[in-house]
Amino acid sequence: MHTPLRYLGRSGLVLVALVAATACRSRDGFTGEEWAVIQSLSPLPALPVNTTNRYRDVPAAAALGQQLFFDARISGPIQAGTPREGQLGAIGETGKIACRDCHMPESVWLIDTRSDNGGPVPHATSLGSKWMTRNASSIVNTVFYVNARTQAHWRENDGYSDSEWFDAQSEPEGPPVQNGSRLQLVHLIERHYRAEYAAAFPDWPLDRALSDTVRFPSTGSPYTDTANWNRLSSGDRELVNRVLVNYGKAMEAYLRTLVSRNAPFDRYVAGEAGAISADAKRGLALFIGKAGCVQCHNTPLFSDDDFHVIGLQVDTIRSPHADPTEVGRAFNQALICDSTVAGGDFRVNGHFSDDTTVAHDRTFCTRTIPPGLWRTKALRQVAQTAPYFRNGQAATLDEVIAFYDRGGDPVGTFLGDPKEIRPLHLTGDERGQLKAFLLTLTGDPVAPALLRDTHKR
Repeated sequence: MHTPLRYLGRSGLVLVALVAATACRSRDGFTGEEWAVIQSLSPLPALPVNTTNRYRDVPAAAALGQQLFFDARISGPIQAGTPREGQLGAIGETGKIACRDCHMPESVWLIDTRSDNGGPVPHATSLGSKWMTRNASSIVNTVFYVNARTQAHWRENDGYSDSEWFDAQSEPEGPPVQNGSRLQLVHLIERHYRAEYAAAFPDWPLDRALSDTVRFPSTGSPYTDTANWNRLSSGDRELVNRVLVNYGKAMEAYLRTLVSRNAPFDRYVAGEAGAISADAKRGLALFIGKAGCVQCHNTPLFSDDDFHVIGLQVDTIRSPHADPTEVGRAFNQALICDSTVAGGDFRVNGHFSDDTTVAHDRTFCTRTIPPGLWRTKALRQVAQTAPYFRNGQAATLDEVIAFYDRGGDPVGTFLGDPKEIRPLHLTGDERGQLKAFLLTLTGDPVAPALLRDTHKR
């Protein structure tokens, strides 16, 4: 008998009792119940609807997002790093770091292959304006991150924001990322993308006053050049924030074009029996059975977009710029729930939302969130998007499988308790079969036209 398996399918939380292998045969030895679980993992559905951004599928907004994705003039002063480490300019230089420099088109899946920390996992974390503490994950298919239980659109490994557009607008002025400011962003758009912005957001034409650099200084935000920001009137801050929000909404529109489908696993589920190997099929059986991966890596994205303690001890030898003191999910409660903090009004039910009736997880703002909770990473393209874990400390899939097989790291070596994984007791053959299955999750590459540098000189 297989052990009972609790998983999240398309219709929510489901309890599946996996019965004896002799009953209800379906395909390749899978029972009918097992096959139902497998079908819940494929194919990727239509793009999720995010009513908080009514421009999400406007072609002009996606085109503007693509232009700005490649425009380094959005970035402020470089703070750290050397040419050997892959830094893009000298300390103090501005206009050197575009989004594409950590999500690189030449890497196929838009991961960072530039940063080099000199350690055993060179690209463990990314070098922006300074070294970041997190791994730059692929942004292909990230629009499918929707919490299966609450339907919230949590972003980042720690749930930093509750929408794609809120998350995207944080990068230009993130001190370790691009270290720019929202006033700098506004002037870039006003000077170089006025027509494109008007086409994308006809309801929000740029105010001509934004070209006045006395009234609107060249840099300033609640995080950097705060003196410039604080001397703006409330009405002028609203003008600037609207452009910042629409930048985020254009970026979401662009991200919604970065989709990969048609992985060998998808073809197998659709009826192409030979699309994956016999070992991969055995690995699939482990994934939904003995290994229990599907308990968190469910839905067609292979992520419940929920938060768990897996028991990862941060290894600063393998990932030199990782931060062992990061608490994960608990850090962002004030940012999302408190309208008095700098990002509070950008939440999905804030006044910049295009549908203020939407709410994130309705208990999120009232409950106590313990340390150590991190989001389940999606597994599509996982074979080609190393390194792994939030701080990139695992260089190979073999290391990841070994981590889960041993039940994570010892209690007391990581933040958060209790951990939610236990030893799997896989054999060597089973570890290889599980890896063979993971290799079947790589889909078709994104269309080259979507990865072309279109920014205006």
